[in-house]
Amino acid sequence: MSVSLPLTGKRVPIQFGLLVMGFVVLVTMSLTSLWLARESDRASEIVAHTLEVNSAIVTYQGALRRAESGQRGFLLTGDRAYLNDYEAGRRRFDEIRPELERLISDNPEQMARLQALQPLVQRKIEEMEQTLAMKQAGRERELLASLQANTGLDTMNEMLSRISTMLNDERALLEDRREYSDRTSIMLFIVNFAGGLIIAVLALASISLIRKRSQQAAAALVQLEAAHAELATVNRSLEERVAERTADLREANDEIQRFAFIVSHDLRSPLVNVMGFTSEMEALQGEIFSETPQTPEQRAQQRREVEEALGFIKSSIAKMDRLINAILGLSRAGRREFTAQPIQLHQLLTAMSKDVAHRLQEVGGEIEIASLPEISSDRLAMEQIFSNLIDNAIKYRSNDRPVRISLDSEERGNFVVIRVSDNGRGIDQKDYERIFELFRRAGRQDRPGEGIGLAHVRAMVRRLGGTIRVDSELGQGTTFTIILPKKWTA
Repeated sequence: MSVSLPLTGKRVPIQFGLLVMGFVVLVTMSLTSLWLARESDRASEIVAHTLEVNSAIVTYQGALRRAESGQRGFLLTGDRAYLNDYEAGRRRFDEIRPELERLISDNPEQMARLQALQPLVQRKIEEMEQTLAMKQAGRERELLASLQANTGLDTMNEMLSRISTMLNDERALLEDRREYSDRTSIMLFIVNFAGGLIIAVLALASISLIRKRSQQAAAALVQLEAAHAELATVNRSLEERVAERTADLREANDEIQRFAFIVSHDLRSPLVNVMGFTSEMEALQGEIFSETPQTPEQRAQQRREVEEALGFIKSSIAKMDRLINAILGLSRAGRREFTAQPIQLHQLLTAMSKDVAHRLQEVGGEIEIASLPEISSDRLAMEQIFSNLIDNAIKYRSNDRPVRISLDSEERGNFVVIRVSDNGRGIDQKDYERIFELFRRAGRQDRPGEGIGLAHVRAMVRRLGGTIRVDSELGQGTTFTIILPKKWTA
């Protein structure tokens, strides 16, 4: 934009200098904002990458822990069901390692740590295979000697120490990258704010000079005001882009750290019912509003069919509402931070038994609690675990006899084994795994529930470093066996 004015003296050079300065500021601000916007995008990508690496390392560590937990459970109990956890941990470990190598391929230090960790992992796997083979072959003396040597424990501790080093390195890197991302956003804001302020000052100075000029400067004033408006528009556009990119970055970070919500096909079933019975009602409306005379029996039949369809629709909607509320509840529980504290199990379970005493009295039942040890764990999680198990024992009782629930325990090294037994209706062996799956129930569906309780129980037990399994006989009763560390650390 150029302005030609018949002026003499220093006013024209001053105004021209202001315009040049404004142009330079605008170009500088635009280029700087563009560079900072690109840096913001890059910062978002590297933060997301670091979070992905951190997640892969945690999964890598979790797979090792799960395999060792399955090995430990089998060695302690001889129950082959624990071998499933061991094999699952091994498979998951083999799956995640190539992905972890790909993710840290740009970090030579982490690659070196991972390669140094491999001999220890191989040694630990060989030790677990050997001890499992000894247990299966009945070579108890050799197995005891091998365990007393603490070779596997020392190897596992060294592995966990090195993995912890990798996690700490990634967390430090994540903190640095987040700080860089924040600095980039702040700098982008400062550049736009300072540039806008400078441009505003320059514009005001130009307007002040123009107002002192003659009538011939009126056209130039209009042009300057238009230029100012254009600059303000550009500034607002840049600020909006900054706000959008900052919001996108925060949303991406929140999404990465947020617990993944469970979406089950069970949510579709009520919708199918609603659609089906809605179609049936549409088909019935032709008969309902037909002008053909109908007998009382036909009208009564139509009324029954409509009431039945409406009942199914309401039932399906209510079921969907319960499932959604259950998913939200489980998600909130999954995000809770666990805190270890001393817990007197006998005192805790005795207090819980008093809470259900009135329900037991109504069905003539009783609960027996043997001597239980003190452990260090998360109190709320323990309450939820045993509350679910005791509630299920009462809910799925047998109608042929009074309810009998017993809780006992035994200590095995650094672990405590807790059994919750009842004389209820029992569980078919083919449903042992199904009952721990989300929204899955077994046996007769004559009791209220959404199939989320035992899934939540197993998730909490695993978060506490333990395992849970079920043994049952139809018509006789069920026993849930929980193995937990005496001292759990987060």
